Amino acid sequence: MELLRFVSRTSPWDARQRRIRAISISALIIVVGCAGSAVLASERRSNLLRTDRQSFKTAVADLSSALDSKLESGLALTRTLRAVATLEPTAGDSRFIAWYAQLQRRGGAPAGVASTLIQIVPASGLPAFRRAALVDPGFRAFSGGAFTIVPSGRRSVYCLTRAAVGRTAAAALYPPLLDYCAPLIPGFGRSPFDALIRTARDTGSTIVAPIPRLSLVAVGEAVYRRGMPLATVAERRAALTGVIGTSFAAGALIGPLLAGHRSFSLALYHRNIGGPPQLIGRAGVASRGYSERKDLGEAWAVQVTGTVPSSASPDLQAMTILGSGLLVTFLVFMLYQVLTRSRQRAWGLVGEKTGELEHTAMHDPLTDLPNRHLVLDRAEQILARARRLDVPVTALFVDIDGFKQVNDRYGRQAGDEILRRVGTRLKSILRDNDTVGRIGGDEFVMLVDSVGLDAAPELVAQRILDVLRQPIRLAAGDHPPLSLTASIGIATGRAASAEDLMQDADLALYKAKAVGKNGYVQFESAMHTAAQDRIHLEMDLAGALAADQLFLVYQPMLDLQSEKVVGVEALLRWSHPIAGVIQPDAFIPIAEENGLIVAFGRWVLERACAQAAIWHKRGLPLNMSVNVSARQLERTEFVAEVRTVLRDSAMDPAMLTLEITETVLMRRPETTARLLHELKGLGVRIAVDDFGTGYSSLAYLRQFPVDSLKIDRTFITGLEFSSEAHALTHTLIQLGKALGLQTLAEGVERQDQVRELQREGCDLAQGFLFARPLAADAIEGFLRGNAGLSGENVLSRAASPNAEAANCRSR
Repeated sequence: MELLRFVSRTSPWDARQRRIRAISISALIIVVGCAGSAVLASERRSNLLRTDRQSFKTAVADLSSALDSKLESGLALTRTLRAVATLEPTAGDSRFIAWYAQLQRRGGAPAGVASTLIQIVPASGLPAFRRAALVDPGFRAFSGGAFTIVPSGRRSVYCLTRAAVGRTAAAALYPPLLDYCAPLIPGFGRSPFDALIRTARDTGSTIVAPIPRLSLVAVGEAVYRRGMPLATVAERRAALTGVIGTSFAAGALIGPLLAGHRSFSLALYHRNIGGPPQLIGRAGVASRGYSERKDLGEAWAVQVTGTVPSSASPDLQAMTILGSGLLVTFLVFMLYQVLTRSRQRAWGLVGEKTGELEHTAMHDPLTDLPNRHLVLDRAEQILARARRLDVPVTALFVDIDGFKQVNDRYGRQAGDEILRRVGTRLKSILRDNDTVGRIGGDEFVMLVDSVGLDAAPELVAQRILDVLRQPIRLAAGDHPPLSLTASIGIATGRAASAEDLMQDADLALYKAKAVGKNGYVQFESAMHTAAQDRIHLEMDLAGALAADQLFLVYQPMLDLQSEKVVGVEALLRWSHPIAGVIQPDAFIPIAEENGLIVAFGRWVLERACAQAAIWHKRGLPLNMSVNVSARQLERTEFVAEVRTVLRDSAMDPAMLTLEITETVLMRRPETTARLLHELKGLGVRIAVDDFGTGYSSLAYLRQFPVDSLKIDRTFITGLEFSSEAHALTHTLIQLGKALGLQTLAEGVERQDQVRELQREGCDLAQGFLFARPLAADAIEGFLRGNAGLSGENVLSRAASPNAEAANCRSR
């Protein structure tokens, strides 16, 4: 029986089955190995090609940014010249020469750009234009003292040069008294300028046209009479006074940008309103490779074509991977001949599952980047290596600015896509031996090994900001491209542990967000102490309102014409039980971050309005100004809160001014404009605080229902010592007058500042020259002591030898 069983187990049939099974598995190993090697080789080749493409895109982004900056410099001259011509319609050539010389001294005049103010002169006004031109020293120097119109002949309307800046270029390109509206111009034939001027006049937009005969580009913008309606073509024609014409060489603008990109060609296009794109200039010799078109804004676009030299051949690396894969396949095949199928299969399953579990535990599921655990592990490894080699390690904490608002506006799915895109961009920046991970939310961390690093950490941080600033076009939904900014904290050194290194970078990140975002800050040891102080301050601040530790002080505002006090600004202070009185710049940013500013702002509004009502009953009709934070404006309930406070305090709405900083106004301009119109419906006044320090445009400023502009103290401080500050203050005051707005100067501390502001026509002022912020009862004493509401000259009191002592007593 045992013999039969043995024969049965070892029969030729069973042996043949085992051989067939072995052959089949061996064939499978070979097929899978060869196919896998081919797939890996193809994937590697595709990755390298993608890397080259990404490098090309990065280079295109750099070129586009540089070109945009150059264009903006030239176009800024056009806009500024147009603004000067609009605000000073009677200014002659000498005025523009002086202004341009001042611009050159500040380094703001672009080279190689000629800009001309072309005045529209009817035949009847030609004698007057000639008289005004020949008495202008600047025009006589430019024209040689002659008044010869080119081409000659009588016409109903002339388009003549009234002023020119960039004189060397302008004199070399056009005769001084060239009639740009003439149908035929010597040297040109049919005038290339007539259609340019008419289109700029009728559309009111920037018009660009190439002039092939001179290898130049002409930019035209119409100048209209200030205050005239411009809604229709007929109104624009009636309001036209001239045209700003700017010329520059497109080749000189584009050519230098390709100094480091010899394999690229670059073509610049512009689309005038209602017209097709037109080629403005071209440089470079590349005719094949990648091609990408980028919009630069204001109807400008650039087409870049070329290739990026690769450090490794994709085909060669693919062949290397394929050969290595085939070799591994052969070794596995030989190993299978030695090992049993069951053991090999068991080990394969164990290895596969172990790898999957380990990857899942150590990587972020959304971006597939290393998570906090893996980042800490790699940080410990890099630190250990750095200690052996005596080199520093750098950690960069990256936090996307305003990501919560992006999530709220576009949805969580779009937010997830943005995080994946950010992770991909960050990975493209670093080297293979560096690490980028996501530690939660919109925070990323980068570990940079200093071995072989040829750039300072600050340059790496700047590169991160540049890459993240490139627009992101979302795949889902019809959303406009998004441009992100980020705050970066940098910690460099050989920390005792990975946790310490990460904590230092986190503290630097907090500082970066506190100083204004969209930037980076290097860690300093003092930040530890500051962080501890902030934690204690934040804890105490949470109970400050309930503990009745907040109080208001009021700073008087003076009418510079009547020299009487007409209002006060309510300012918040915190009476800390240990630290004493804490100024708002120390605790307001904390309240903004943790949301306490909403409750604080409501309390300030209630107290200020109640106090104003009390003063009105006592015969002191003072206007009350109250600052409004960004958090308050974001809440839809804010208008109802203001309405309730006005009703409860029985205060006249016209006596309440809500002050909003220029930066807050421009954060969400359309939404803010709607809210301000609702507030104006209550009867209150709106003031723009710190005006001149933000980035508001005149177009938006005209949309906001603003009553007054508060000129920032930085301009007033340098009024006597800085010609630039004086020019800016003059411009801001004149802008307020042009828009029909009241102007108020902040931070006035000297009598000569008052005299200068009075000469400029500023309406109101406040500052230490008159009084420091005072308590409510001290305000009443100050007013009655100085007769500020009864007509006695407060300025003379402030200028008297005992004024400082009086101010000190009232503090």
